[in-house]
Amino acid sequence: MLILDTETLLATLLLSLVTLPLVVSAMRTRSRRVGWSALGLWLLASAAAAWGGGAYDPSEPDRDAQPIEVSGDDYVTSRSCKACHPHEYDTWQSSFHRTMTQFATPETVIAPWDAATMTAHERTYRIEQRGDEFWVEMEDTESARDGRPPPRVWRRVVQTTGAHHFQFYWTETLNHRKLSLFPFCYRIADEPRWMPVDGCCVSPPTSRQEAGTGRWSTSCNKCHATHGRPRVTGLVGEAVMDTHVAELGIACEACHGPGQEHVDANRDPRRRYALYDSGDTDPTVVNPALLDKERSTHVCARCHSVHRFRSSEDRERWSAEGFRFRPGDLLTDTVDIDTGGEDKFWADGVVRVTGREGNGLFSSPCYQRGEMSCLSCHDAHQKLDDPRTRAEWADDQLKAGMRTDMACTQCHAEYKEPAVLAAHTHHAPGSSGSLCMNCHMPYTTTGLLKAIRSHTITSPDAAETADVGRPNACNLCHLDKTLEWTAKQVEEWYGTPPPALDEDDRSIAASLLWALRGDAGMRVIVANAFGRASAREVSGSEWMTPAIAFLMTDPYHAVRYVAERSYQLQQESARLGLAYDFVAPPSTRSRETLEIFEGWGVRAGPDRRTGDELLIAEDGQLMIDVFNRLLSERDDRPVTLNE
Repeated sequence: MLILDTETLLATLLLSLVTLPLVVSAMRTRSRRVGWSALGLWLLASAAAAWGGGAYDPSEPDRDAQPIEVSGDDYVTSRSCKACHPHEYDTWQSSFHRTMTQFATPETVIAPWDAATMTAHERTYRIEQRGDEFWVEMEDTESARDGRPPPRVWRRVVQTTGAHHFQFYWTETLNHRKLSLFPFCYRIADEPRWMPVDGCCVSPPTSRQEAGTGRWSTSCNKCHATHGRPRVTGLVGEAVMDTHVAELGIACEACHGPGQEHVDANRDPRRRYALYDSGDTDPTVVNPALLDKERSTHVCARCHSVHRFRSSEDRERWSAEGFRFRPGDLLTDTVDIDTGGEDKFWADGVVRVTGREGNGLFSSPCYQRGEMSCLSCHDAHQKLDDPRTRAEWADDQLKAGMRTDMACTQCHAEYKEPAVLAAHTHHAPGSSGSLCMNCHMPYTTTGLLKAIRSHTITSPDAAETADVGRPNACNLCHLDKTLEWTAKQVEEWYGTPPPALDEDDRSIAASLLWALRGDAGMRVIVANAFGRASAREVSGSEWMTPAIAFLMTDPYHAVRYVAERSYQLQQESARLGLAYDFVAPPSTRSRETLEIFEGWGVRAGPDRRTGDELLIAEDGQLMIDVFNRLLSERDDRPVTLNE
């Protein structure tokens, strides 16, 4: 669909009027054939100028079957930003914010869509590509009546979500703009592969990620699009969805606010250059970098936090019109920030799921008593002098140097001095134990089939682990040490009083207790730690094999997936060459992991590390009675960690 803005039309008209006398002159002074040819070329050139100067809007869907991009409420889309802000537009184009949600095209669909058959929960799906379209054959469960088998239908994939770690696919339902989630997603990170949607996050093995019909409009739309308006009417299950968005994905106006006033004001080039020369800020648009720490953080926290509507009326208003919050506002003027809930928080209120980093920052002293904001470490646009590749920047949109101690020493300048840093950390400068973030932002958040740094800035404390169950930084690195060892270290170094500990915490490595007794979210964290290079270097790794093999039999998909990734780093992996698949039938997985157990035991030798804390007896064999006793104490309460 071609969209011509006012400036394009005026420019085209002016060009046509200026060149028309030349064409008339050619018609009068040359042969009729030449004259008519000149007129034809003039008409063609004028049309081409209009077409080329227009903005092609690729978002207009072919059919009335999916959410659409509709301007309104002063949103003018990123296409209006490109001409004046080319670098910012270019870096945004390279970001995963832009590709969070896209229309399904050969350019946006990452998964191989070769003709294939997939099975999930005893239902069969067939996929195939037809030209530039992607199709799925499935049971039409919504049409099933009177207990009869549902008919099989072909549905077109019209929309994608994600392009970094996963990509999910949404099919049309032929019920206006209501979408249905295809129950398979494509894992992009690690080794790319198809996997059931059930396996993409921590959810009970008995749970089922069904079609999720309408979920994009009522849930994903909150953060995966710019100014989404669900426009939902009717009863649950029968709701009509006429969903509009200003733009799919997280675009310019998600952070800078509606741009109509800014565009209108800056059509006058004199104003633009006057602002540039004066160095003054432009009041017609929001720049999060120029806001105070609270309002700046709230721009990000609108999506990157756990919050809730204050009333059913507020929810209904959002369902009809979208969020009232605009960049520059206080988020807390319209919603309440959550601080608890087993699906997202540890017992002490520290957030434990990814994507909710705002909650972590809000509870951190660097924010509460300092000036830290999201933009202290992250940058929405890569700087021109940044030596990294665009892909390196886009991975987490961190500023240059923010994976080092610079992230902390930009405020805590005293620790730039190596001697001061060493005295504080009690680790050699340059070691993993000396990196500020490894102690103060440990990997206690789960999501995206890995563990992620906590954004609640804390200090290691064995008492918190004993009381709350949240892993501490010391034992996530020193995987072979007990919680008592950590308590003694932090008491000696920092004067932190040690907690009262039970016999297991005094005698068995904390990582093994977490792996064998912890809940599913805890097991993902320790499975990930078993594969982290710095922890393996500090702790050794050969002794981990029994625990990793056990985690590969876990009832939770996510635990098995992360454990298998860590297992690939073990020596047994190369020797056995097992074709383990975390979604294979349980009998197959059990047989393969038994081979790992038995092979590890057979290869016991005099060089094997032993010790009660590792559950390895002096003969190099697993202390199976203790191992099984801890396993019998596993926290099997259903865990759903909503990312």
